[in-house]
Amino acid sequence: MNQKHTPALLCLPFATLVALGALAHPQQKKPPITPPKQTPKQALAGSEFARDVAPLIKKYCLSCHTAPKGTGGVSLSAEKTFEAALKNRAIWDRVGPAVLESRMPPADMPQPTAAEREKLGHTLESLFSQVDCQLNDPGRVTMRRLNRAEYNNTIRDLLGVTLRPADEFPNDDVGYGFDNIGDVLSISPLLMEKYLSAAEKVAEEAIVPPGAGSRPLRITARQLAGLGSGGGGSQEGFELGRTGDTATASFDFPVAGVYTVRIQAYEQHADPRPSQMRVALDGKQLQSFEVAATVQIPQTSTLTLTIDQPGRHKIGATFLNNNDRDAEDLPFRRQGQDRNLYIGFIELQPPAGLKRGLSLTLPKDDTDAAWDAAAHSILDPLARRAFRRPATQLEKTKLVALTHLAREKKKREEFPEGVQLAVRAILSSPSFLFRPEPDAKPNDPTARRLLNSYELATRLSYFLWSSTPDEELLRLADQGKLKDTATLVAQAKRMMRDPKAAALAENFAGQWLQLRKLAVVQPDDKSFGEPLRQAMTQEPLRFFTSVVQEDRSVLEFLDADYTYVNAPLAKHYGISGITGDAFQRVTLNKGAEQRGGILSMAAVLTLTSNPSRTSPVKRGKWVLDNLLGTPPPPPPPNVPELEAQKGTAQAETLRKRLEIHRTNPACANCHAQMDPIGLALENYDLIGRWRLNDAGKPIDTAGVLPDGSKFSGPSELKRILLKKKTQFTHTLTDRLLTYALGRGIERSDKCNLDTMTKSVESSSYKFSAIVEAVVTSTPFRERRGDESTSPRK
Repeated sequence: MNQKHTPALLCLPFATLVALGALAHPQQKKPPITPPKQTPKQALAGSEFARDVAPLIKKYCLSCHTAPKGTGGVSLSAEKTFEAALKNRAIWDRVGPAVLESRMPPADMPQPTAAEREKLGHTLESLFSQVDCQLNDPGRVTMRRLNRAEYNNTIRDLLGVTLRPADEFPNDDVGYGFDNIGDVLSISPLLMEKYLSAAEKVAEEAIVPPGAGSRPLRITARQLAGLGSGGGGSQEGFELGRTGDTATASFDFPVAGVYTVRIQAYEQHADPRPSQMRVALDGKQLQSFEVAATVQIPQTSTLTLTIDQPGRHKIGATFLNNNDRDAEDLPFRRQGQDRNLYIGFIELQPPAGLKRGLSLTLPKDDTDAAWDAAAHSILDPLARRAFRRPATQLEKTKLVALTHLAREKKKREEFPEGVQLAVRAILSSPSFLFRPEPDAKPNDPTARRLLNSYELATRLSYFLWSSTPDEELLRLADQGKLKDTATLVAQAKRMMRDPKAAALAENFAGQWLQLRKLAVVQPDDKSFGEPLRQAMTQEPLRFFTSVVQEDRSVLEFLDADYTYVNAPLAKHYGISGITGDAFQRVTLNKGAEQRGGILSMAAVLTLTSNPSRTSPVKRGKWVLDNLLGTPPPPPPPNVPELEAQKGTAQAETLRKRLEIHRTNPACANCHAQMDPIGLALENYDLIGRWRLNDAGKPIDTAGVLPDGSKFSGPSELKRILLKKKTQFTHTLTDRLLTYALGRGIERSDKCNLDTMTKSVESSSYKFSAIVEAVVTSTPFRERRGDESTSPRK
């Protein structure tokens, strides 16, 4: 692009962007909304607290939890009335569940009867719920910018290009378990620079003269992802220093067809032979190459591949022969020679004739009128989709005026470059980069309103697709029909059936189940290689997608009679009859103990293990946090690791070492919840293979939960979890609502969550019932102002 146009372009959109950037920082802690003055209902609540709660607290809790040094930092002695307890909700919210689930009082203290537990726990739950439901607060979401996944998907759907510019952006911060939370999606000077660069690259790729073909897509060394001990990317290349290290590039393949792959590489030579490089697609070997080139003159290896299934695929280049294993290399290794492989770039050339970017028609002649008409015909609808609302007349006029900066010779052939300038402005606009929902009274927390149709369309599309609304959603927004509940639900169900709903698996399930961690784990097991890692990652994503698109019961996440495997994963599981790298849906043997549901998937079992052994503690904590919504608190300070604790080294089994660890009173309560769950999964080794013995000794998987539930092994554990289906459904709904809203769940949301959970239960636990409950909920369809703690300067 002609660089002399850049200063004039920057003046228009980026001053606004800089000003807006100051607003997009993590939101300051919000003061609580002041409850209304006491009503007769609250007076009644106070008497219930005094009658049913306070005496039991005094009888069973105050011996440990009395100010000023209550056990675990919890003191309950100061709150003698319900009004006082309301002011200390952070503590009192934990009391009811701890008592109901028999986590408190500790086992060595006097215990309430079952009736007393029910009275204390349910009374607290009911009293707090009444307060929350009275507020019925929709909450307020901090204005959200597009995160990296949303930016890439939006560029794809808006302009029809397969570039992924956001892969070069800084990583998004995570809040409440997700990377789309408004409070943490800040904007830095570095990110603003990346936006400018990305806008230019995307505009050049999307806006081309009529008839132009597709250009190759190149992932440079700095952009490549690494697996293994590789030193990472630099200007010189992506270093692969150990046999098996892999540099990976992810591409979107828009259509089926024949693609050309080019990989630039060179070696740090070590006698007696050159480096070996294997190229693979999604872990499936394609071709191997010798690399004898130097950094001064690197070589480019070329191969073709046929894609039958469009979508996102990974191309990997693996180093095969570092000189640390083969006998013939050993003498040269002793001489200090070290063979390494460096990858300069991985490039993909799409099929010939593939349509590229937007359809562009030149003005019919060289006049200003023809130019403006042609510019409006392209930019007006593009701005509408990019801003996710109709562009104002002023915005349209300014965008067309920008195109005239390229009219040096007053020739129609300059039109593509002029449109590129306008597209750069659109992609740099706050209306594109952010998802504003402006309020008339932004600092008034009592000023609540319904979202307009365009805001609803945007929330819905980024919830289910992580992308911009399509034409059907915008058409319904134009007509104001998305405010109709039936229309909103119908659109949500349509969108769940669309292939773009795969983004919900990638971005919601991938974070809910913590699957993204699998990309960096390195188990100390020789059978764990890249093909198995890829297969492990795909199984839960494909399983989740099937539940969404087939509208199955969410209880299948806990136990199911089917899963998805390819040949490497089937071999890992001991399932026969599966060949090839393509995934197949397989029916599991009825009553099979080994597999069924996400808990038995190798991905979850691997990411909850230590590098050299299983970890019942990590597995138990993962279940409590992600499936039951009761994460244990952080471990107390100065408590030694399991292996470092006195007496554990002599213990014969991991179970006995954990029993010794639980003798520490500071650890006993939390480990009584985590350890039985994790030990029930000990039949799975550190990468999820089934086993009956560990270090030659039979595995004992029996356990008892604090509530007295007894079980042994994964099958019985799953039956226990299914008995807690309401708790699981509430947790899943909580996580999905957090993801949909882009903010953490607050106490005022509890009433809505309880109602949503009941509606899911009454709809046979179908996934669509959770989505319907989310998109029709008050927090999703409404918003309010926010109390300002201090004026902006």
